[in-house]
Amino acid sequence: MNFTSKRDTWVLTVVSALLAALLATMCGGCASPLAKARYTSLVGDDLVAMTDDMAMKIMGAPAVRGAIAREGKLRIVISPVENYMTAEVLPAGQAYAFVARLRALLAVHAPNQFIWIMNRDAYYYLRDSELEGIDPGPNPDSIQPEYALGARFDSITTEDPDRRASYYLCVYFLTNLRTRDVLWTDKYEVRKSAVKGFLD
Repeated sequence: MNFTSKRDTWVLTVVSALLAALLATMCGGCASPLAKARYTSLVGDDLVAMTDDMAMKIMGAPAVRGAIAREGKLRIVISPVENYMTAEVLPAGQAYAFVARLRALLAVHAPNQFIWIMNRDAYYYLRDSELEGIDPGPNPDSIQPEYALGARFDSITTEDPDRRASYYLCVYFLTNLRTRDVLWTDKYEVRKSAVKGFLD
């Protein structure tokens, strides 16, 4: 095939430019630090990284494995993230997402270790919705979870005329609901900084 014509050369140039732009977008490590520093808030990449990390840690925790050996599958309900971040709103959907993804990972990778109990609010929502053909199951008072999986997010933000920097401490915990003892806890830390000219 002959690509020597001006039209073919123009097409190749456009395609090459589009491919280069696509690769630059996909390759997070290829962008310069300045170009990447457009925000200091938690984003979807943080959600994925921290829940992946927490799933591995909770499955390997000696205290959790010991409890499973003694009690069998742990009956767990999830709680939304407690937001103690500096001047950052965490909507209800996001507050659940940071724990719900961890639950989903554990349900897939450790199905024989945990039983997930529907949150009381979710049960009553299904019951009140009166969805045809959907049985929300037994009353939540008849099935009591033994543990609660939750998290607390804290942050420290510093700002000057040129730059904003934020540090996030995201602590996850698995609490025994009968004794209030924390069976397992671990943390995910991340630091972010952004040049003021790039802030939204």
